[in-house]
Amino acid sequence: MTSPQDLSTVTRLIVTFNSAAVLEYSRIPAHELATLAVDNASSDNTPAEAQTLGYEVLHLDQNVGYANAIMAGLDRINTEFVLIANPDVQISNRAIQILLDAAARHPDCSLFIPRIFKPDGSEFFRYETRFDPRVRNRVPPSTDQNVDTVSGAVLLVRRKPFIHHGGFDTNIFLYFEDDELSLRFRKLNQPMRFVADASAKHIGDGSSGNTVSANRIKDISFGWSWGYLMEKMQLGNRWITFLKILGKLLIYVASFRSRKARRQLGIANGFLKNLAGHPAPFLRKPKSVKKSADGQLP
Repeated sequence: MTSPQDLSTVTRLIVTFNSAAVLEYSRIPAHELATLAVDNASSDNTPAEAQTLGYEVLHLDQNVGYANAIMAGLDRINTEFVLIANPDVQISNRAIQILLDAAARHPDCSLFIPRIFKPDGSEFFRYETRFDPRVRNRVPPSTDQNVDTVSGAVLLVRRKPFIHHGGFDTNIFLYFEDDELSLRFRKLNQPMRFVADASAKHIGDGSSGNTVSANRIKDISFGWSWGYLMEKMQLGNRWITFLKILGKLLIYVASFRSRKARRQLGIANGFLKNLAGHPAPFLRKPKSVKKSADGQLP
């Protein structure tokens, strides 16, 4: 298997939700890289902005969350590789080619991640999931190697094997998608490859709004997904964890830290919903999608 010399074998997949303010950051000319933006029923002008940048747009009729949007996008893409990236991620064609070169060298691997930098130039690396012991030597790898944990901010996947291994868990609306993916790939003995010479820049938490209602959705979803992953992966006792969440809530209330108390209350709410056996709050499966009128999907 030889390394592709162009980007015709890869489509970039971006999930958007009220992301108009950051989409420009992701700009790569359409003739250089095919890009599909799956829009989670944005209320701003995100779809129009994506089309202005030359991206194809898949319009979802409601916000179905990150995982469902990704899987809907993967279902519409035909290229061998898919670069899954947040709308606030900047990556060069050269970096994508380096990831493709790594994929050519490792045909048994279906998931590759680049080096990720923050806007201030510092490097971000996920050493462990939320459920793992803290890694002591917190120095990012300097060479290509298999890793135990990946970030969902940007990753190159070999489309068919990635889907075969489950892709992203569509039971999750928001949060812990990359933790679940990392833990599941470990159980399946599927390698996740860090590619040292490929790099991307990630704004971080810039993909959606920061309103009171948005934060409420985030906090409740965080709590539900936390409990869900504990149950799915058999990670400790959920009831004990719930009591700890309540204990921290009481501390915040007693110390008049209203912002932290409000967030902790949302987390407790979501966690309790999971304990009660409810599906993810706010999760709606996609009912219908429509492609933007101009152009064809890859």
